[in-house]
Amino acid sequence: MPIYTDIVPLERVVVIVARGLVSADEIADTTRKIVDANVPGYAKIIDVTGSASNLTRDQVNAMAAKLRGGPDTGARGPVAFVVDPSRNGFADSFAEATGTDRPIRLFRSLHEARKWLKGNLPASPVRAADQRPR
Repeated sequence: MPIYTDIVPLERVVVIVARGLVSADEIADTTRKIVDANVPGYAKIIDVTGSASNLTRDQVNAMAAKLRGGPDTGARGPVAFVVDPSRNGFADSFAEATGTDRPIRLFRSLHEARKWLKGNLPASPVRAADQRPR
């Protein structure tokens, strides 16, 4: 399977790496995993430099709507795509479809993406034990 997903709760980040030709079914499966993991507030790094897909704009919009969730969905975390600047594709369409929902940017390198995410990470939830007076 050419899409690899790693959810890191301690850092509140989801890392997705796509390789090769990625089908609509594979992207839908990855979308379901993220929705089922209930991590809308986590930051996401999505590396698509080594992949391609044949998704239509309608399919990208449908996936964005699924990730958007309902009215009870909390704040959505920032998304940093790592892209091949010589190609337009999924990342551009997804950024256009979700750009008003959350911070989202396209980068040429993983280093640039991580640096930007670091400045846009959502605040971690505060545990009750951390609020006790000392």
